[in-house]
Amino acid sequence: MKNNTPHHIWHVDAKINSLQLLRITLTERTTRLDLGYQANDEYDYGWWINIYQETHLLTSVSERKFLMQDHKNIVTAPGRLNYESRSDWQFFSLFFAPLPLVDQYVSMIESEKPDKNNFNFYNIPLITKEAVLFKLD
Repeated sequence: MKNNTPHHIWHVDAKINSLQLLRITLTERTTRLDLGYQANDEYDYGWWINIYQETHLLTSVSERKFLMQDHKNIVTAPGRLNYESRSDWQFFSLFFAPLPLVDQYVSMIESEKPDKNNFNFYNIPLITKEAVLFKLD
């Protein structure tokens, strides 16, 4: 099956401590966020990560909450994904309903009342003319 629908890809350089938002991909079916996380200097054996199932996207052009629909290479709380050492990286993806394809700011909210351990990103610009267009043949 051929998929000629373009994928709009934004390369992002947003960081919160050891968490990096690397890329946002928007297709007609999904919004995908690719992230990377490394155990930080406070690492101790038993270091772990997870994501809350209630994680969602907010956008400057809609009042809708775009709830996380799926995830890859990470577990949802209360599950835990353990690290083996200080040098370990975990790359993972989160999937949401497709965002409108217009210029906007996007926030990823893991917790509405965040603490130092939550993965919240605020006001990431998605400018349509700055996206890389990619088509699968």
